[in-house]
Amino acid sequence: MPSLFNYLLIKIRRQQQQHSSLFLIFIYLIIFFFTPLNSQNITFNNNTGLIESEDDCLSPIKIGLLLPEQYRQRIDPWLSLSLKHLHQILKNSPLALASHCLQLAPKDTACKTSLGMKALFDLMGPQESGGKVVALFGDICTDVNEPVAMAAKSWNIVHLSFTETHAKFGTADSKELYPSFFRIAPGDLNFNRARKELIKAFGWRRVGSIKQSDHSSLALAHERLTTKLELGGVQVVYTASLSGESNDQAIEAELDELKHRDVHIFIADLSRSLALRVFCVAFRLGLYGNNFAWILPGFKISPDGTINNFWWQNNYLNIQTNCSLEEIEEVLTGHFALDQALIRPYEKGKEEILANGKTPTQILEEFHQNCLQEYGSNTECQTDSLAHSSYAYDGILALGLALNKSLILKKGKEEEFEIDKKLFVSKMRKTDFEGLSGRVRFDDKGERLGLVQIQQLINGSYSIIGFLDNAEGRFQLSKDIDWIPPADSTLLLRRREYVSALLLIIMCSLAFAGICLALIFLIVNIKFRNHRFIKMSSPIICGSLCAYLTIFLLSVDTRMVSIRRFEQFCYAKVWILCFGFTLAFGSMFSKTWRVHSIFTNIRRDKKAIKDSKLYLIVACLLAMDGAVLLLWALISPFRLSLAERGQFREENMLIIPELEHCESSHSVVFQLVFAITKGLLMLFGCFLAWETRAVNVPALNDSKYIGIAVYAIVVMCAVGLALALILQDHLNEAFGLISIFIIFGTTLTLCLVFVPKIVELWKTPKNACEQQKNQRKGMMKSVVGGKNNSLINSKRSAGGTTTTKTNSTTTQEGLHRQLSLISPEEMLRRSGLLEVENLRLHQTLVEKSNQLKELLEKVKELAEQLGEIEDEKILIEEKQQQQKKY
Repeated sequence: MPSLFNYLLIKIRRQQQQHSSLFLIFIYLIIFFFTPLNSQNITFNNNTGLIESEDDCLSPIKIGLLLPEQYRQRIDPWLSLSLKHLHQILKNSPLALASHCLQLAPKDTACKTSLGMKALFDLMGPQESGGKVVALFGDICTDVNEPVAMAAKSWNIVHLSFTETHAKFGTADSKELYPSFFRIAPGDLNFNRARKELIKAFGWRRVGSIKQSDHSSLALAHERLTTKLELGGVQVVYTASLSGESNDQAIEAELDELKHRDVHIFIADLSRSLALRVFCVAFRLGLYGNNFAWILPGFKISPDGTINNFWWQNNYLNIQTNCSLEEIEEVLTGHFALDQALIRPYEKGKEEILANGKTPTQILEEFHQNCLQEYGSNTECQTDSLAHSSYAYDGILALGLALNKSLILKKGKEEEFEIDKKLFVSKMRKTDFEGLSGRVRFDDKGERLGLVQIQQLINGSYSIIGFLDNAEGRFQLSKDIDWIPPADSTLLLRRREYVSALLLIIMCSLAFAGICLALIFLIVNIKFRNHRFIKMSSPIICGSLCAYLTIFLLSVDTRMVSIRRFEQFCYAKVWILCFGFTLAFGSMFSKTWRVHSIFTNIRRDKKAIKDSKLYLIVACLLAMDGAVLLLWALISPFRLSLAERGQFREENMLIIPELEHCESSHSVVFQLVFAITKGLLMLFGCFLAWETRAVNVPALNDSKYIGIAVYAIVVMCAVGLALALILQDHLNEAFGLISIFIIFGTTLTLCLVFVPKIVELWKTPKNACEQQKNQRKGMMKSVVGGKNNSLINSKRSAGGTTTTKTNSTTTQEGLHRQLSLISPEEMLRRSGLLEVENLRLHQTLVEKSNQLKELLEKVKELAEQLGEIEDEKILIEEKQQQQKKY
């Protein structure tokens, strides 16, 4: 009786409501004195192996069985089998328990606190027939277990529950409040360890949690879990707190906060109904699928021990939600559920021998056979029909084995014994045997170090993917999981972007074809290098080869070479492209300048512009480029740099593309220098090409095409530079356009410059003799024409009678003699001078024609003015005559 009031006083302090506590005391006293409590003692007979009445046992050892009557009837087959196996274990024991029967004294508690306390005092009171009980077994309800466990410490009696998992029994002060209370079913200590090991196995370091604050067991267990995770190096980003009364707006606000904090791994401790409502909101927010993982408590075991593998379907009808069952199932797909193992895992042929000398398969077969003989019901005799059956089986064994080690024989009496209660509690804490539910061991707070199974919902049903054996500290996860764990947060992936391999192949192939074309033109240029149409063309070819080679250099990236080698290629790209442009464009510029000089700066004493002077111009341009490039390399060397090109999401990753490019600290300055110099050169080239657009002289047959090429290069450089700046974040597009402009511009220049020359060379062999003869005649006329004319005139003045034939023969002989004295180089030089003089005279004729045209226009205007004056004069005279008549 003092224990009852002690328990009630503790209740008063916890509730902190005096009037309610006094009312409870009054109710408990009424129930204690006026409520009848039916009981039936059950014993296990050593000879028959069955539970029999109390009268059949001369010296029973009683254990109080606190269970609701309906549940007790379901668990009886397992209790009977456990008592039978316990006797088999202890029959060879030297202690007294083997010669006495173990008796279970059941009391119906109906899961009510008052009935539970009444049953306790009935069992411990003197009115109980057969003596006091030595231990308590049950209940399945926390409302009964808590007061009974607190009161049992007054008698120092062992109390074992095979279903209790409430977190309150694992608190820091639980050993003081419930010193003799043991739980054989795994509690939150086991589940929290399993969740921690699961998170560790998948390498997650960031999680978010959701707890139900108005559920004491779930909230307390969740707080321990978050503390354990933080100490283990796992960051709990945010803990959402909900209650059973939370509406959808509150749930959405908490989940939206988790989403905003980029949580992908959710640990939830919720009741079934609240969990389904949370999943509905998670579906609307998109917090499900391959990029998210949910870790939940086991929901398939009901408080009454019923197993329901499709618990969400049954509970869906009891909640109000805007989601369909299919949408909730979509969120649930792939989630993890941690639950107590129904039976220890085993493989046939590799099973362990348990404490009773049997394997799990043998025990299950024996249970099924005995149950059918006694009850004849297939439903109650299914081995998986009751979730706590294996724990009830192991619980009886644990009590019996510890009790056997706590019996002390009375002095002088062989069959009488007494129980050392302190020793009994101590032996219970040291319990260690292989049971049907796994290895049975307890920690210092009386909580079972049990077996937790990890399940995953795959294809609409749960599959066991792993176990945590807390008794042995072994975590096992299946290697055959067909599931890719998501990242614990959005992955920040810096991904190198490279030019498409197909685009590289296409552009490099075109560049190779261009190189082959340039080499063909180079061979032609070398073979006919002394031809007047071919001179000063080889630098253009060299520049074109450099331009084509630049395409290959632009294709090089760190996929092909090391970082150090890539930085060396940075220099090669700039130098070769710069020199190539200068060779090609500089050559065309110098030739255009020569044509412009001939036709715009006409003087009689003007000397011819030789090819050497054009080569000197190109050499000066190359020297300027080389000086600037050398200063660039010395002052601001190149290095590999990575530029971020925005960011985008791809599944569970935030991808930041990175582009490789060559960078130097003062590159802008040197690029500006090149832009200004090359820009001015191209503008001047355009001016010269425009000024000489009307020149069409056979001796300068490529001047017109060079002008077109200059225009094309300027336009493509301007457009290509603009597009390169616009598309610098689009690697394939930028590379493709730049390559096309380089290849197209270079090829167009080669074709404009060399195709007409090749056509002219192809036509030359047809009239080679005639052209040589005409050239020779022109050279003779230009060189000795003046002397021949004076010789002929002198002969005519002397009255010579030489015939025309003789004069012609004499003249030819003289010319041949004079020509023989002139070297071929001198003849070519004089021929060039004559051509220049011819061009000068042609230009003079054009100017005089223009002047004549202007004078004719003026004469026409004067004639018109004179006509108008005469018309006015006639009108005046007619007017005067008319005035005289009047």
